[in-house]
Amino acid sequence: MEKAGLPVYWENIGDPIQKGVKLPDWIKKIISAKAEEDLSYGYCDSKGLPDTRKYLAQLTNQRGGIQITPDDITFFNGLGDAIARVYSQISPESQILMPSPTYPAHSSAERSRIKREPLTYRLYPENNWLPDPDEIRQTLNENPNVVGILLINPDNPTGTVYRRETVQAFVDIAREFDLFVLVDEIYENLVYDGKMTRLCEVIGNDVPGIAMKGISKEIPWPGSRCGWLEYYNRNADPAFHAFCEKLDQCKMSEVCSTTLPQAVIPEIMSHSNYSALLESRCKTIAGRMKKLKSIIQDIPGVYLNNAGGAFYAIVFFDPQAFEVPEPTEVFSKERLAFYTHWVQPDDKTDLKFVYYMLAGFGICAVPLSGFNCPVPGFRITLLEETADRFTEMLLQLRASLLTLEDKRVPISSL
Repeated sequence: MEKAGLPVYWENIGDPIQKGVKLPDWIKKIISAKAEEDLSYGYCDSKGLPDTRKYLAQLTNQRGGIQITPDDITFFNGLGDAIARVYSQISPESQILMPSPTYPAHSSAERSRIKREPLTYRLYPENNWLPDPDEIRQTLNENPNVVGILLINPDNPTGTVYRRETVQAFVDIAREFDLFVLVDEIYENLVYDGKMTRLCEVIGNDVPGIAMKGISKEIPWPGSRCGWLEYYNRNADPAFHAFCEKLDQCKMSEVCSTTLPQAVIPEIMSHSNYSALLESRCKTIAGRMKKLKSIIQDIPGVYLNNAGGAFYAIVFFDPQAFEVPEPTEVFSKERLAFYTHWVQPDDKTDLKFVYYMLAGFGICAVPLSGFNCPVPGFRITLLEETADRFTEMLLQLRASLLTLEDKRVPISSL
């Protein structure tokens, strides 16, 4: 499409740098100075730099919940690497119960391991994409081979920030069914509506848990490929202890994770400007969500989630009333050719609509079906740094959604 001279709004991937986010000079200076040190070019300890693990353990301990040591932290080459390792070390006969929708790195790793569709619990759009704890208990009663339960907080793709009582409910369920809790907290410092409750604050001293964290979204430095696991109550259960040992041995077989990004974490996160940087980013994301709501909230049959964290928005539809408009009625011949080339007869309805938006309106989004979700809809990002371009994208989004109501809206201006 771009080669044909047609604009594309890339709303499909959560890369802040791609969308124009600039690291402040003070962060670049810290990284540049550390790159001058020979240490940053060598191997580090297999579990990660001791000083950085000590710093991160102190951050967790300051939250007043469970207390950990540097040995409870292991670095990986990005959270994607950590996710793959976690699932790979679980027996194929066991299952992880995960949300629907869920981030594809989790669901694909689980699917690859067990060779079938993952076992899921529903997030309900009519209840701001919250789960039903009683339904989770019923699922666990019916599936005794579940060993762990996944929570993504703030959630991707929904952006939901889970209340303390919800996070506590997961801990209580894990205790009740003898599970470990796996929580993906990569967006923990990007909360603009609500209060972040971390697993470390509520897990207590008896339930095993793993928190997944990283720097790709908040600094942001996705190209650093720097993430880590925090093990909670590692010694509370022999099987869980052995599992954590296997994860560490996986990293030891690779020698270590990348040294430089680990080395700068303490100096960046303890810098006097860091809190203000996060606050500014959260305020900006909140403003974009507010603008999105103002643009599409009056369109009948179109629903928007009330996200409070991360930098995504979900637009979804009534499954009983949703159908893709006929593009031949509104598309130019050139745009219709793209749509016809991409769409396959057995594609999910929301995937067809994503292709419809891309071909006709230049918006590249991700269908909710791509997140293992039965509710038709799509996810876009709230990352575009150029205000005019973000407004352009929203107007194109509105135009595409209006065709659901009136399939004969002309697109001659596109």
